[in-house]
Amino acid sequence: MNNSIRTEFDGYFFLNINQVSRLYNFSPKTLKRREEDGSIPLPPRIMMGGKPMYRKDQTFECLELLCNGAIE
Repeated sequence: MNNSIRTEFDGYFFLNINQVSRLYNFSPKTLKRREEDGSIPLPPRIMMGGKPMYRKDQTFECLELLCNGAIE
């Protein structure tokens, strides 16, 4: 994963849906559909203050899987 992308999220522990959508280059609705059908690796959602969030470290681990071609 590109270090400039990782440094953009320094100081964050959780990412919101819009941030994760931007990382995956999907719209939020497409991200939700991919999450439901399990076609791409996504970390589990965590509810924080009534809003769904993703842990940053788990999100980057899932993106690494995609970048390394682990998903057919």
